[in-house]
Order: sequence, then C-alpha cells, then structure tokens
Amino acid sequence: MAIIKNLCVIFLAVAFPHSTVMARAFEDQFGRIMEADLISHTGISSDIIKISKGGKQLDVEINLFSEKDQNFIRNWMKETPPKIDYVFRVEATLKQLGTVPKKTSSSRSSSSRTKTKANVYEIHLTNLTRQTVRDLRLEYRIVKEGRSGKFEFQKGSKEISEPMRYNQDVVLTTPRSELDSYRSSYSSYSYKEAVLGILVRIFDKQGELVTDWRSANTKMGKISWEEIDHYFASRKTSSSRTRSTSTRRRSGPSR
Repeated sequence: MAIIKNLCVIFLAVAFPHSTVMARAFEDQFGRIMEADLISHTGISSDIIKISKGGKQLDVEINLFSEKDQNFIRNWMKETPPKIDYVFRVEATLKQLGTVPKKTSSSRSSSSRTKTKANVYEIHLTNLTRQTVRDLRLEYRIVKEGRSGKFEFQKGSKEISEPMRYNQDVVLTTPRSELDSYRSSYSSYSYKEAVLGILVRIFDKQGELVTDWRSANTKMGKISWEEIDHYFASRKTSSSRTRSTSTRRRSGPSR
C-alpha cells in the first residue's frame, strides 16, 4: 500500500476487466519497485496512464516513474491505440422553415388543399469528455411518417476532424426536408406527413461506436438503427436490380 501512495496521483479506482495489458516490474522516482499492468492511455501526448494492480484500475502520472520506465511507457503508448472514455451531450431541435400552399381547388360545394412544410434538424453535440477529442464521425437517421402511414427515413453524416475541447460543441444542420399534407371537404381521403424523431450515433477514429442517442418520441416505437439501415440497403438492392434489367433490355440481341 505504501508504494501505491508514493507512486500515484489517483483519479479513479474501480474493478477493471483486462483489455490491452502489458505486465512489468516498474520503478518509481525513489527506486522502489512495483508489479503493475499497463492498461490504456488517452493519447500519446497524455501525461496520465491507466495501470492495473491487485485487480484495481489506477490512473497515475507518468512522471512519477523512473526516467527509464517513462521512456518505456512512452514507447508503449506509441504502439498502443488510445482508449478514451467518451462522454457527449446530444440535443436535436426540429426547426420549421415555413409552410407553402401548393394547390387549392374549390367550388360552391367543396374544396381541397395541399400544403408543404419545410423543416430541418439542428443537432448540437457537446464534448463532456474530460479532454480534447478529435477525428469523430456523427451519423443520423431521421424517422418520418409517410402519407400511407408507414415509416420513411432520411440519413446523413458529418466528419468532425477538428479538435473539440471539453464543453465545446459543434452544430450540424440536416438538409431541408419537405412534408406534404392534403385535406378535402368532399372526400374522406386525407394525409399528413410528419417527422417522428431522430437517432444519432457518434463513432471514434477507429470506427467504434462511442455514443448512441435517440429523441424521445413514443410514435417511433422500438424501431432500431439496424432496421433503418436494412431499409436503405433493400432500396439500394432493388434499384440495382431495376437498372440491371433495364440495361439488359437495351442491350438485347440485334437482328
């Protein structure tokens, strides 16, 4: 226990399942030896690493080790991908851009009206990780209710290559989306397209999912990200088959 007290500026101590581990006997600035496992770091410029000793995870400053071990640790950091405990706050606001009457017909006994509403989502991503982060990818999936009552979707992404400091935020505005509605006084047929919500995911440089967020809307039900991507994949496959059939028809045998 005395070695731990002399060695560390400890920020966290919790039970830790081993991941990337480098076991070794380390020496501190006073020449005292301790057995520890190198677990992870948050970047090659970081001055703190995570080690494991006695089944506990400890965050310690690199400069508390001997100069020889500091060089060893720095080389290990260059060869080991960083591991960051990402924390983000995601907020998404649906903004109306206006309503445009498209078509109106009327007579003495009846009338009908078609309108189009334009809107965008404004997504705010705030970095609550206790360090600067970069090289992220934000992806979103917008869930809509079409005129038939079935789900429709819109997707997009944004690369965030610039550094984001703690508590800094970035804003992504999605492309303009149009929603139609129709109402008639002489027919029971009507429809109103609507936006139900949005799903947002954040990925790190290695493509690992670090944040999974969705807006609170019970109308979206339990629809998942995977279901939405399956929808887009099915449309792409169907479109490819249609183009292939059309090409075969155009390039049929000549007589």
